[in-house]
Amino acid sequence: MAVTVTMPQLGETVTEGVVLRWAKQVGDTVSEDEVLLEISTDKVDTEIPSPSSGVLQEILVQEGETVAVGAQLAIIGEADGAGAASDSEPESRVQSAAPEMAEQDSSTEPPAPEAPAAAPTPQPVAAAEAAPAATGGGGFTVEMPQLGETVTEGVVLSWAKSVGDAVAEDEVLLEISTDKVDTEIPSPAAGVLQEILVPVGETAEVGTALAIIGTAAGAPAQVVADPVSSGADNVPMTEAA
Repeated sequence: MAVTVTMPQLGETVTEGVVLRWAKQVGDTVSEDEVLLEISTDKVDTEIPSPSSGVLQEILVQEGETVAVGAQLAIIGEADGAGAASDSEPESRVQSAAPEMAEQDSSTEPPAPEAPAAAPTPQPVAAAEAAPAATGGGGFTVEMPQLGETVTEGVVLSWAKSVGDAVAEDEVLLEISTDKVDTEIPSPAAGVLQEILVPVGETAEVGTALAIIGTAAGAPAQVVADPVSSGADNVPMTEAA
């Protein structure tokens, strides 16, 4: 950075001076406080030191000229070595900062992403509903159907099939008498009549097991005989006595 040398105040009443001589020439190296030039005033002759080290780049007031207090006398620039050092300083700082930045970057690297959590093992879903309960004989249980809103029981009038007989689905299995009507009850499934649980003449409440029908596959299930859904409406009914 260039430094401007100005005419100093050499006394309270001194306002100007004459340059007697320059101790340095343009291009000369000068040290701080080294004599740069000599000034003569009406009071005294004074040697003016250099305010900084560097190279005398320009002389603005020649020898023998008068200069007022505060006027510029010369310009001192930085020495080539100093300038080079100054120019290279930012580069060296950048170079020295590079490893630090690299080290900082490596130390501040984001942590590796965590492995995704293992998906939970799906649990087997329980069956929504259990299959109809099996009977001891491995067949369908035929139950006393609801034959009317107010009907709670009925009397077995007759069995159209005997134990061991084959029966087709919707084939008449027995006849029930209630206080409202006499109704033929069809078989809810095809199979073999394995057991009659309510003999002729006995009273059975709605939901009571009437018989057991075995199936060819042997898969047991519980079935309620339904004269409405099984086609019992198409069977002739006689009024109870």
